[in-house]
Amino acid sequence: MTPFKKLVIFISAFTLARLFVAGSFELALDDGYYWLWSQHLSPGYFDHPPMVAVVIWAGTLFGQSEIFVRLGAVLLAAVSTYLLYRIAEKLFNSAEAGWHSAWIANLCLIFSVGALTTTPDSPLIPFYLCAMILFYDAAKAENGAWLKWLSVGVFVGLAMLSKYTAVFFFPGAVLYLALSPDKRRWFFRPEPYVAALVSAVVFSPVIFWNAEHNWISLAFQAKHGLEHSGGNPLGRFLEFAGLQAVIYSIGIFFFLMAGIVTAIRRCGIFSKTTAEGQGKDTSLFLVSMAAPTLIFFTFNSFRATVEGNWPVLGFLPLFIQAGGMTEEWLKNRGTKKLLTASIVTAVLLTAFLHVQIVDPIIPHPKRFEISRRVFGWRQLAGAVDAERSSFPAKFLIADRHQIAGLLTYYTDDHLPAHVIGRYNKLRYTFLPGTDTYAGGNAIYVVEEERDNSKALEKVFEKVEKARTVVIERKGELIRRFLIYRCYNYRGGLDDL
Repeated sequence: MTPFKKLVIFISAFTLARLFVAGSFELALDDGYYWLWSQHLSPGYFDHPPMVAVVIWAGTLFGQSEIFVRLGAVLLAAVSTYLLYRIAEKLFNSAEAGWHSAWIANLCLIFSVGALTTTPDSPLIPFYLCAMILFYDAAKAENGAWLKWLSVGVFVGLAMLSKYTAVFFFPGAVLYLALSPDKRRWFFRPEPYVAALVSAVVFSPVIFWNAEHNWISLAFQAKHGLEHSGGNPLGRFLEFAGLQAVIYSIGIFFFLMAGIVTAIRRCGIFSKTTAEGQGKDTSLFLVSMAAPTLIFFTFNSFRATVEGNWPVLGFLPLFIQAGGMTEEWLKNRGTKKLLTASIVTAVLLTAFLHVQIVDPIIPHPKRFEISRRVFGWRQLAGAVDAERSSFPAKFLIADRHQIAGLLTYYTDDHLPAHVIGRYNKLRYTFLPGTDTYAGGNAIYVVEEERDNSKALEKVFEKVEKARTVVIERKGELIRRFLIYRCYNYRGGLDDL
């Protein structure tokens, strides 16, 4: 069977399985928040650029159930898998390399489990991969390859419309051109600069939106990603490194690291031992595209908390490099045994998590139990709807923005939900201001340990507890929520 036929069967099987699983569990915390965006399309949002909202909006044209909210993520994962195949095939001149890159990526937890929920990474990855291969072709072309360079600009812009981390494409591209003697000529040609301008034009709606909203999104992400966390720097780094090892399926993670070390050696940046011709250029390209992202987040992990998915763009070249080296590893008895063990471990982890997220079979510590994030929201919204049958409310108030989005999704008529405090106005720029509900009633939903109902007494005529909702599964307590009736809103929720 040819590598491409294996790829088609692989993508088809994984896509069908993911569609089945994606429709089998409730929305996760961020799912509801991003779904809410999709109901109010905007050039920008407090947390991210708008592409994730567009993807969910497109999926929900076919229906509003969970599977359609996640449809874009599943299909884009299939596209990304195909693109990894094509890029590795081109760079290593080997269809086998493409096949290996495809399955390696899909056995990593961040890719396999990530394909079950639509996030900004869902469109980011395929757009970024398109930009990478177009840039590689453009850099190798003769002078005047305008169409290729313009295409690079378009796809970099689309990647930036998906997530701000796409900006790491630029230092990676500059590094590759600077380290390639035969490609430095592009610094003296207009095409790369026009491509950068095109990417800025594509991204410009986000810039204009930020300018109109006091740069709240860019400021939030800068603070979120760069603010010093305090504590032990070494401990934070070890936590970051350990998390990366887990989400890249442990054994496969170390093969990815081995791949990038080999690529660094072959491209001759720090060593006199280099590959020749195409092999050296391929290694140099992959190292250049991976280095800025991985170096930045690795060093930043000593001073700030780095979430597991943030460096994902730096790992895309590693998938490709590992795919190109897999045949070498399989020819060596020792590395073949280790790779086989890594594959078995990754398959078991992937299968376990796909089952666990739908119907947990093994109890986990609360911090690590992902199924807790996707259970109970329909029950909670049902309790809210039951309360509304005797207490007409114009809007909901939740203790967290993710829960606010989930309540809006699961309540019968998608009742709008807000949160307490100044972040309400920042996060919900696309919704009417809360003062438009003045004179109406609201329902406050809060986790028991986060109860802040006393603060609401300042902006409502009366606040009274209505019921407690206990979310349990298989005899295990998941969460306890309190539901309050809030009478006659007087305005000022955002100022609390």
